[in-house]
Amino acid sequence: MSILKIIQYPDLRLRRKSIDVTDVKSVKTQKIIENMIETLINADNCGALAATQLDLKDPPSIIVISHAKNPNHDGILCLINPQIIAKEGSAINEEACMSIYPKEIYAKVKRAAKVKVKALNHNGDQIELDATDYFSRCIQHECDHLRGILYIDRLSKSERSRIDKKIANECQVPTIDNDY
Repeated sequence: MSILKIIQYPDLRLRRKSIDVTDVKSVKTQKIIENMIETLINADNCGALAATQLDLKDPPSIIVISHAKNPNHDGILCLINPQIIAKEGSAINEEACMSIYPKEIYAKVKRAAKVKVKALNHNGDQIELDATDYFSRCIQHECDHLRGILYIDRLSKSERSRIDKKIANECQVPTIDNDY
């Protein structure tokens, strides 16, 4: 297993859309899942990751979530080709992201309080899960990543402006080579 590089904002690769997985049991897919789990486990204060956050050429539609209800793979929940099929209520809670200076940048984001998600698990079995609270927020946050959406995109213009200024003033923005 390998620890993968977590891409950092403002790298344009964070805006990529994931590619649906067609062969869950392939060696390539299983290796990506194992590497994602290894990366998640070894990242400080990381609750979940989407493949589009990682230094992968063609990121598949896979998310991994730590300490989730109903984990099905070594304490990590793996969702392949996840689709949120129902949303209920709303909740505003603080979010951060491993790809956006997680120690410095966070903001309150409005999301559904409860979601129902359908996906394939790491064995290729179709599953449906109901999620609330933190688990629901993780699923929504990571499903956004699979569509090239960052949590900062969900902020008001004034809050986004505040975050952008904080990033410019306080965060060491890496030089990004977007010629991939």
